[in-house]
Amino acid sequence: MPGESAQLTWSLLLAHFTSLARASMALPRDAAGDRWRAAVPPMVGLQAVTFALGDLDRLSDAAERPLALDKADMLIQRHAGELAALWDGQPLNRELALLIDDARRALAAAGEGGLEWRVAAERVVADHPADLTASLVDTGFDGDLYLPAPGITLFRGCPGAFVGLPRGRLPGPEIISTIDEFLPGLGEPRRVPSLRVPYRQFDFAQGRPVRDCVVDQREALENPPGGQPLLVAAILAGRPQPVALPPRRSAEQARLPLVWKSEN
Repeated sequence: MPGESAQLTWSLLLAHFTSLARASMALPRDAAGDRWRAAVPPMVGLQAVTFALGDLDRLSDAAERPLALDKADMLIQRHAGELAALWDGQPLNRELALLIDDARRALAAAGEGGLEWRVAAERVVADHPADLTASLVDTGFDGDLYLPAPGITLFRGCPGAFVGLPRGRLPGPEIISTIDEFLPGLGEPRRVPSLRVPYRQFDFAQGRPVRDCVVDQREALENPPGGQPLLVAAILAGRPQPVALPPRRSAEQARLPLVWKSEN
């Protein structure tokens, strides 16, 4: 059953839908008014799908998630098509376009997101994850795992680990506790729509690193930000990945400013 905050969200959403339907009755009885009245059902449908996708983690049976994602995809396409037909090839009103974009982003987040841990301690330095990855793969872990590059210092607030499972499933408590034990300096995990990777960026004129910049991995693939990625893939699609050994011991890294290019 949804919690109190979820019930409140849906109650507010229902009130919004009711208000929207009542307002549509006051529209003028002409071509433009008729079109906007006809647009109300797909508008309501898109908003309902967007909010429902945010509640997918509340499903009691995780096996229902793929079907729910497929249904949401179908509904978004249907409602977007209905609005496009009403505007008959003309550019959609900006607010309608935003409704469609919001629904599509919610679908992507529900299907591609995962859990992110941030550094809670003043600093964290990870060991090599070979034993951890072997243990997880042996238990049937079938997703992606990103961990700090061994021997590299991460500072408070920086993303320190990420787990993404197929179709946006959440990892069970045993996986969460395993990662917490491997990196005790991390805080509580939270769901995020995508992997965000911190990059340690350098000023070569000064001959030293100057900041850690957090970038959405999809953006980083399109526009590489430069610098050294501080998270590395330890497991991809259930397969262990080669991870470099930690560098030889060097002077302790001074704290660096943390900059977010992604939403945090």
